[in-house]
Parts: sequence; C-alpha cells; structure tokens
Amino acid sequence: MSRSESEKVRNHIPNHLAFSVLSKLPLKSLKRFGCAYKPWSLLFEDPHFMNNFRTNFISIPHPYSNDTSLLLYQFPRWMSHDDFSLYSLSGERYENRVKLDVPNPFQEEKPYFDFLDSNVINGVICLKRGKRLVLWNPTTHEFNVIPQSPIESMPPYRLIDFYYHGFGFDHVREDIKIIRRALFSRIDGYVLRHLGVQRKDVSRNEISYEPLWEIYSQRYNSWRILDVNMPVCLTDCSNQRLYMDGICHWWSESENYDEHFLVSFNLSNELFLTTIIPLDIPSDMYPNFIYSFVNRHLVVFNGSIATISWYLSDKTTYHISILGEIGVKESWTKLFVVGPFFYIDRLIGAGKNCDILFQNIYGQLVCFDLSTQKIEELCVKGPFYYYVAF
Repeated sequence: MSRSESEKVRNHIPNHLAFSVLSKLPLKSLKRFGCAYKPWSLLFEDPHFMNNFRTNFISIPHPYSNDTSLLLYQFPRWMSHDDFSLYSLSGERYENRVKLDVPNPFQEEKPYFDFLDSNVINGVICLKRGKRLVLWNPTTHEFNVIPQSPIESMPPYRLIDFYYHGFGFDHVREDIKIIRRALFSRIDGYVLRHLGVQRKDVSRNEISYEPLWEIYSQRYNSWRILDVNMPVCLTDCSNQRLYMDGICHWWSESENYDEHFLVSFNLSNELFLTTIIPLDIPSDMYPNFIYSFVNRHLVVFNGSIATISWYLSDKTTYHISILGEIGVKESWTKLFVVGPFFYIDRLIGAGKNCDILFQNIYGQLVCFDLSTQKIEELCVKGPFYYYVAF
C-alpha cells in the first residue's frame, strides 16, 4: 500500500470502525496490516484494542470446532496402561460419553496401546505399543498394522530406540505420514552370545550407529530414510508436538538450553522451518530464574498454534501465546495469563472452544472456560491419568 493509499484509508475510515474490523482479523493478517499503516502496528500496545481482540478470538469459533468430539484416553492413576479405556466425548461440555472397542491386531489376551500423538487424521488414530504401530479408524473399525522399517531388519548388532516427532496428512499426495528419529546403541557381549554371534565376527565398520530420520507413508505402506538434519523434540511426550494443516510441529531448544523454538516440518515438500519462541514468563516473577525450568505445552487454540507456558515450580499460573506466522519470531503474541489455579496437578490440553483442560489433584478432569473465567468438573470421574485428542 502506497503512502497516498494509506492517507485515503485514514481519511475515509473512522478509527473506531477500523479498530472494530481489525480486532476480528486473524493474527497473521493483523500483523501484516501493521506493516501497511504504522499506527496499526502499535495496536498491540493498546489495552482497549487488545481486550477487544481477546474477546473476539474467544467468541468467534474456528470451523474445525463444528461437530468435534473429544477422544479421551484414560487409565487408573496408580496402575499400568494395560487397564486403559478409550472414550468419545461430545456435547457442549463433553457430557455424551461412548466407550470405544479398541482393536486387537496382535491377538493378545489383554491388548493395550498408547496414543502416538494427540491427533486424529481423516478419522484415523495412530496407536503405539512399544515399537509396534497401528492405524485405526474407530468409526469404520478398520485397522492397519504398520510394518517394520528396513533398519529394523538389518543384522542384530545394535539396539534401536524410536522417538516419534509427528503424525499427519500430506495434502498433495493425500497420504497419512509418520515421522520418527532412530537412535542406535551397541549390543553388549552377553546379548551377542545369546544371539549366537561372537564379538570378533562383528566388524566395527559393518554398520552405522549414526541417528537416522524416517518417514512412513500409508499410501505405500512402507518406511524410508529422510535426508534431513532437524532439531529434535525435547521428549517423547505428545504434548510437545502438534499437527495442523499439513505441517508437523514440535518444541525444541538450543544446546545450551537458553533458547526455545518451534520446529515445523512440511509433510508435502519435506522441508522444515524453525521459529524462535520468545520468553513469555516474566523472569522477575521467580527468584533465581532458570530458563530451562520453563515448561511449554503446544496446542491448537481456536485454529492457531499456541503455547501454554508455566514455570516448573509453579502449576498455578499459565501464560498463553499464539503464533501469527511460522518462521517469524515477532509474530508471537501473548494473549492471556490465567490463574492462579489451586489443586491443579497437570495440564492436559486445549478444548474445542478455547477451553483449557486440566487434571486436578484428585485425578478428575476439569475444564477452564476462558470466556467465563470459571473452572468446572466434566463428566469424567477419577482417579485416572488422561490424554486427549480431537
């Protein structure tokens, strides 16, 4: 927009009307309009405008929330995962509850699985048990056991651990994909003897122990090696990963732990971007503040990528920032500080209408409504341990 065009906009649109329109825009568009007209770039410093923006962000639901149900994975808090249950919860406050019959692809007496990620892709869930993966559609009851990759069938002279980084949909090829990183370590002499292999027969140069990235394609039902060198996810917990619009995202940090960033891997072109995540917790809130003590939970918040952050020693106050544009550090905007909450044990995730789900110290699932600023118990009674997907 030229200067003369900016002058026309300023002269013909009253400020209150412009502010009203701008407060309803997505964050990405709003940030870009700030480049066109300088006063608009200062709107994020205007408390009145930010209050309107927050209100609209909460009250204007994203289309993905329509006809969305909550998939609830639960198991007794003091017992193992093999007593887990899976439910579909629907309704305004997830009051409709239906237990799902989990598949038994390995014909076990008591099958059990974990979620791979808190995603449901085209109605398909990825379940994990150890190194075995199963794609399952609860609606059609169809399931597909994912085969081993070639690196698992190589000579047994190394141990393999897999760290999963994403489960999502390639819109270009209409293909469900999974990303993981393989780490290798040497098998000790005892295990080699048990396999009937002597150490002298294992050449040090026979096989590589360098980490590898792999990607699975449902379309071809196979794995292949990815030639990338990406920052890794901090842990194997699904709350530090998310999928949205053909891109898998995860939270990582620098080698000296003084910088956090979002890694975004595009499933179609297999390229990645990193976005620095600025510190959104005031360091002066806590004595002897240590950056690595900041915890983050990645969520999709009303159609936007968001982080819910808290300090390790404080589970009462949570800071919520949303991302306007991948790769642009300045597009992060802190929208909410919620709390203090008491009797909260752990953060579960974000609901479909800007709700935040927690588990309290009694093992119950509770929901914080940003619009009413109230916490209420859901129909799920504890004590259980929970994971959710939508």
